[in-house]
Amino acid sequence: MTSTASAIAATTVRRPLPALSEHRVARFAAIIMLYFLQGVPLGLTLVALPGWLAEQGASPLELGGFVGIALLPWSTKLFNGLVMDRFTFKPMGRRRGWILLAQALMFATLLAMAASAPGASDIALLTAFCFALNVCVTFSDVAVDGMTVDIVPEAERTAINSLMFASQSFGVAVCSMVAGQLLASGNLTITALVLAAMVACASIFVALFRERPGERLLPWTQGLPSRECEERQNSAWGPILRGVLRSVIAPRTLLFLIGTGCAQALFAFADAVNPTLAVQQLGWSSERYASFSALTSLVGAGLALFVPIVLVRWFGLRRVMIGHFLAIAALAAIGGATYGGWQDDRLFMVLAVALYALGVLLTIVQIVWAMRISNPAIAASQFALFMAVPNFSRSIMSGNSGWLVEGGGYAMTYYAVAGITLLGLALCLLARVGDERDLPGAAQ
Repeated sequence: MTSTASAIAATTVRRPLPALSEHRVARFAAIIMLYFLQGVPLGLTLVALPGWLAEQGASPLELGGFVGIALLPWSTKLFNGLVMDRFTFKPMGRRRGWILLAQALMFATLLAMAASAPGASDIALLTAFCFALNVCVTFSDVAVDGMTVDIVPEAERTAINSLMFASQSFGVAVCSMVAGQLLASGNLTITALVLAAMVACASIFVALFRERPGERLLPWTQGLPSRECEERQNSAWGPILRGVLRSVIAPRTLLFLIGTGCAQALFAFADAVNPTLAVQQLGWSSERYASFSALTSLVGAGLALFVPIVLVRWFGLRRVMIGHFLAIAALAAIGGATYGGWQDDRLFMVLAVALYALGVLLTIVQIVWAMRISNPAIAASQFALFMAVPNFSRSIMSGNSGWLVEGGGYAMTYYAVAGITLLGLALCLLARVGDERDLPGAAQ
């Protein structure tokens, strides 16, 4: 009787969900969900609010300043990575505590935005809120990237990178469409509350999984630091700074960084130029622009799910990178050459979708290479550096796009994208990106 009761009791004991490090589906699901949540600040900053502000009469200079400043936190990811590699709450794993903190702060920022409800004339306040949201999401992004380098096996990295970027693009699509539809009614409070609810639900799901077995689920629960966390977490600044410095001063790494920065030209164009081009020149409404941008993001997300995996497997990373650089430059040049003769918006739509999709695929290829040359011991810092430089370039180019539009016109901005993209290709070729023979040396 006693043994039977014990057996029944044993079967009813609730077993913890698998840790991310030991369960492929769990880590894929959590990483995908976290990248989806990046669509909340990005959808607001890059699509919904710029389209709404353009419809309310904001100039290219004002929109360029809004996007450029709001995106600046993405260029500080190296600082985030240095802090995470040095400090962490070990009982919850190397990265997971940072992730949950960042998600909570993003939720709080959205509630504050809902309470203050700035209008279209309050561009400075809108910029401040979007800046704060991007600060939160960059801490989460750096932590997720570092966790990915820590716990995802090499054989899964191309697949997980494709899924990460696809889920981010899907998140941007969903959030920009939802926010665009809600902003069409002029109600920013409801928009912020809906996005806050999305953040809360997804964050609760992610909080259910430990990083490694035996760690704490929440700060007040039981658990111990894992062996990997104890071994890899740095207790001093010296090893972190030396490792990052070695990665920066390597000539090919430096060329790769600048090349990835140049590759962001098309995204800067889409961020800061497309809203005024579509709304003020082609006569679109902000609602239509948000819906179109959402569709564009969905196309990019769909392609990102499988195209990079197939192309890299068939042709190799280096050839795929070259092909995408050349295709982007060619399409941008076509945009500049034909802009003066546009009779409607069809060519704009084709170019916008094609350029964005190619940009997503090229970025995935570059991220795969960056992960391959990252050292797991300083993954948050080193990989954050690889991501901070292109994000800083994107922010700077977005912020200065207004001057280019007003000084040279929209055709000139297309030509600028083509030229900067070709420069990025030249730099990546000099860096020998994709050359597997240089892989060990590049990590030094």
